[in-house]
Amino acid sequence: MDEGLKLFTDDELTSANEFDFSVDFVAIYSTMTNGVADHAGLFICFDEKQYAFHFDSQNVVLVEITGKEETLNQLHIKVLDIIFEEEVPAFLTHCEILLKKGISPLFGFAFSDSYYDSVTKESFLKNAKFDITTCVGFCIKVIRGHLYNNQEYLKLEDWGFESLLTLKPLRLERMKRYLRSYASLHSISIEDLYNDSDLKRILPSELLSSGYFIELPISKNSTDLIKPLIEKYMIDRNVA
Repeated sequence: MDEGLKLFTDDELTSANEFDFSVDFVAIYSTMTNGVADHAGLFICFDEKQYAFHFDSQNVVLVEITGKEETLNQLHIKVLDIIFEEEVPAFLTHCEILLKKGISPLFGFAFSDSYYDSVTKESFLKNAKFDITTCVGFCIKVIRGHLYNNQEYLKLEDWGFESLLTLKPLRLERMKRYLRSYASLHSISIEDLYNDSDLKRILPSELLSSGYFIELPISKNSTDLIKPLIEKYMIDRNVA
């Protein structure tokens, strides 16, 4: 925890409307309910305009939120230091192309080695046949698709099946039933849809925690240093 305290500062994580929008940047954002981070997305500030790019469990959305104070106040953001200011236009274009290509994931707690490629004329999805993800997984795939040589962003193998224990059993069973129904409807095997080793959960607070590191891939041990502080920040904001 001591090492986490050295890394964590409140001024690097705050609501979006408290940021200086005169500088271009890409950030991870999270919303919260009752002091708990419950959704994650990507926040892009370019040419003093602000955009949110995220997967809401049904649709991929890229929306301009410039001047929308109520929305900006709900987004708690951490700037990604691995994406430099001069890269922001290319990153926004990356997101726009993916949206235009019709990126449309299935919702599911599956994290594979896949990522989104906006450059190739072939399928935007790399290293997987089917796109199954969460709001957090979506962000990871978008970030990795922008990185040089598509370097792994989070060390996904650090998260195992036990991470799903944070879910209510009924929610996990519903997800599995939904994916089995999808596989049956499209005449594919469940093994083709996902590997059991891909089933895991990465929390929005863990994704926010990754923003404090620049050495890739970022390990779970690293995010575990920051995660309790992120969660305390969320609780304190909820009480204030």
